[in-house]
Amino acid sequence: MRRFGALPKETLRGFRHPSALNLAARSISSANLEVVRETLPAVAAVGPDFTGHFYQRMFAAHPELLNTFNVSNQREGRQQKALFSAIACTATSVLEHGTFPNQLLAGVHHKHCALNVLPEQYEVVGTHLLGTIVDLLDPPSHVLEAWGELYQALATECIDRSEELYLANEQKEGGWRGEREFVLKRKQAKSDTVTEFTFAPADGQPICSYIPGQYTTVWVEGEGWTNRQPRHYTLVGVPNGEDYTIGVKKEPQGLVSGFLHDQLSVGDRLPLSPPFGDFHVKHADKIWVLDSQHPVVFLSAGMGITPTLSMLGHVKNEQRTVLWLHAAENGRLHPYRDYLVGLAQAKSEGFTRRVWYNHPEPEDEIGEDNTSVYHFKGTMDVKQVETELPLHDEHAMYFMCGPPAFMDSMSKQLSSLGVPRQNLAFESFDPWEEGGDLVKQYD
Repeated sequence: MRRFGALPKETLRGFRHPSALNLAARSISSANLEVVRETLPAVAAVGPDFTGHFYQRMFAAHPELLNTFNVSNQREGRQQKALFSAIACTATSVLEHGTFPNQLLAGVHHKHCALNVLPEQYEVVGTHLLGTIVDLLDPPSHVLEAWGELYQALATECIDRSEELYLANEQKEGGWRGEREFVLKRKQAKSDTVTEFTFAPADGQPICSYIPGQYTTVWVEGEGWTNRQPRHYTLVGVPNGEDYTIGVKKEPQGLVSGFLHDQLSVGDRLPLSPPFGDFHVKHADKIWVLDSQHPVVFLSAGMGITPTLSMLGHVKNEQRTVLWLHAAENGRLHPYRDYLVGLAQAKSEGFTRRVWYNHPEPEDEIGEDNTSVYHFKGTMDVKQVETELPLHDEHAMYFMCGPPAFMDSMSKQLSSLGVPRQNLAFESFDPWEEGGDLVKQYD
C-alpha cells in the first residue's frame, strides 16, 4: 500500500452534505488546490484499482445502489475505468483552468437525472470516496481535507445542475420526474440483432417532447434477477407526444437486451425515465451562430446509428449538407439500412452516404453510388472520404457515436486532418475511458 502518512479513520466523520457547506462561487482554497496538485500522482498511481475498491466498499455498505448501476459495466470493469478517468479529468481541469470540465460533466448530469440520482446519494459517494483514499493511501488529515473539499464542490455543482434539469423536464407539457409506467405498443425487427420497441404511457396522458439525439431509460427486473437494471436507449423517430420508440441490439451476454428481445411482449409494462442527454444538434448553436448553411457530419458504428439517425431526421429537410458515415459488420447486422438508402434516393442533393462493412457477406454488394449497399471493406477510415469531408469549413460540426475504440479512432483520425476538437461532439454507449493520461504531467 502506498502511504501519505498516518491518518485516523475518525476524520471521515467530518464529511458533511455539500449543501450544508459554505462554498461561495464553488471556490476551493488555493492551499487545498496545491495539496491536490501534489498528491494527484499518488492517486493516479493506484489507477482503476482505486475506483474498483471504491465500488466494492460502497456496494457492501449500500447494496440497494446495485439497482441503479449497470451490473454488466461493473462486472467487466468499464465503470471503474470511466470513474477513474472522470476523477483525473476533474482534478486536472480544476488545477489547470480553475473550473470543472463542463463538457464532461454535462453528460454526467444528464445520466444522473436519467437514473434519478438524489442529493443524499452524493453524500454516500463522498463518504466512500474519501474512505477509499484512507484505505489505500492512508494520507495525513490535510490531504483528506483537500480532496474532500474538491469532491464537495463537485457534488454541489452536480446537485444544482441536476435539479435544473429535473425541473425543466417536469415543467414541459407531458413531463415528469423519476419513473413513469409505459406499455409496449409495438415490437419490430430491424436487422438480425436489432429490434425496435415503441412504448405508450399507461395513463394515456401526453408525454413530453425530446431533442433528437436524447435517450430514455428503461427499468427492467426479470424473474430471478438479484437487482433491477436500468439501460439508456436513444429515442428514434420524430417526437409526437404519444409514444417513444427505441432501437435495441441484442448483445450475446446482454441481460437487459436479451430480456427485451426474448421476453417482453406487446402489452407488457415497464417504467421509463423522461428523455435526457446532451448529445444533439443544438450542441452546435454557438459554433454555427444559428446558421443552417454549415455542414454536418455524422459518424457512427453499430448501434451508435440510433442517436445520429434521430438527429438526421431533425436536419434532413434543412439546406445544410449532410455527410453520413457508418460502420457495420455486414448487411445482416446493419439496422435502418433500407431507410437510409431510401433517403439517399429521395434526396439527390445535400445528402452523401458512405458505409464500411468489416466482414461483408457474399450478398452484400459493394458500390460507389449513394444508394449502394456499402462502399468500403474494413473499419472506418475517414481518409477514404477525405474529399467529401467539409475540411474547408471551420464551422462544420462532427457528431460521433459508437463503442469507445471507434470514438477514439475517429477523434484521432479527424484531428490528424485538422478538424478542431471543439467541432467534435461525442456519445458512447459504454463508459468512455478518455482522459486517464491527463494526470501524467504531474508525475
